Amino acid sequence: MRFLVLLAFCLLGLVSCDYREVEREIGYKGRARVHPWLAAERFIDAMGYPMRSEISWTAPDTESCWIVPAAILSNESYTRRMESWIRQGGHLVLLVEHTEPEVNDWNSFPSTPEFPKALHDFLERARMELTRDTSKATSVRFAGRKFKVDSESSFSIAAKGGRKRAFASAASGRGRITVVTDARIFRNRWIDGRDHAALLDALLGWSSGGVVGIMRGASVSLWALLGKYLWPVLAALAVWILLWLWRGFSRFGPVESAAVPQELRGYSHHLEALGDFQWRLDRAASMLAPLREQIVELGQRTAIAAGRRDDDFFSFLADRAGIPRDRVFRALAEVAPSDSTVLTQTTSDLQQLLTVLHQPASS
Repeated sequence: MRFLVLLAFCLLGLVSCDYREVEREIGYKGRARVHPWLAAERFIDAMGYPMRSEISWTAPDTESCWIVPAAILSNESYTRRMESWIRQGGHLVLLVEHTEPEVNDWNSFPSTPEFPKALHDFLERARMELTRDTSKATSVRFAGRKFKVDSESSFSIAAKGGRKRAFASAASGRGRITVVTDARIFRNRWIDGRDHAALLDALLGWSSGGVVGIMRGASVSLWALLGKYLWPVLAALAVWILLWLWRGFSRFGPVESAAVPQELRGYSHHLEALGDFQWRLDRAASMLAPLREQIVELGQRTAIAAGRRDDDFFSFLADRAGIPRDRVFRALAEVAPSDSTVLTQTTSDLQQLLTVLHQPASS
């Protein structure tokens, strides 16, 4: 055993362990990994602008500037609300490509998106045209200043019949629309490069004062809509469910036993069960025959003693026992009862006849 252990150490000593360290960036950790505009939000806050961050469509109101992915403006209702806000003096910064919040900045972005007709109509009314043409830019101009950028996109924007570019800004009413085809310049990984942050500051500075809003997602939250517009219905539904539960569940007393005690049944029930059992075994006729013979014998003796020998025998027994004649006839003459209920009734009538015939005639 010691020899094997020593041999193993010798073999390990003869093996050269060579390795190489490779450092590779995989992205941010924490919120920055799932929130691509986190650095931009912190920059806006550091510049002293009051800020509002939303994960889905939110109608503009008192905000002075909204930074919005183009995919959010997916229908006429949204675009009309945005146009009305712009005409009143709002500044819309529209980000076209590379706006997906779920994509890590160190990963490849998905294929270029397809934008709905509502967005193209919205830009057309603002005298701007968005086309699928590759655009690159190393610098852009805004508000009389030149900013160095590193932008590349599969889309280009042209304002008022001008050249197709990666960046365009035009007045609309009392407000302004700015289109940035490559949204990566404002994402976490690239906002600190070149003059990206300075460009963002200039865009925000165009509309001095007011709240700056950022819409991060491109989908409408159903629960947010329900909570905003249908909360009375949801509250009523919750109250109804609570009342239904309060009414339907046991509230007082001890817990019921899982084994329900068997119900005590009367003697007549047992007789019915026994008669049903005998009828199913086809023993009704043999079971009734001794009773019938005894009743006929006693009945004939009683009729002779009462001087009614020539009277109708069944009528005599019916008068004696207080039972209708047809039931007396069925009890004595029917060969076999048709079902268990008839068997039970027949047995009861025979017992009553037997009891009456055993009594003295004077009673």
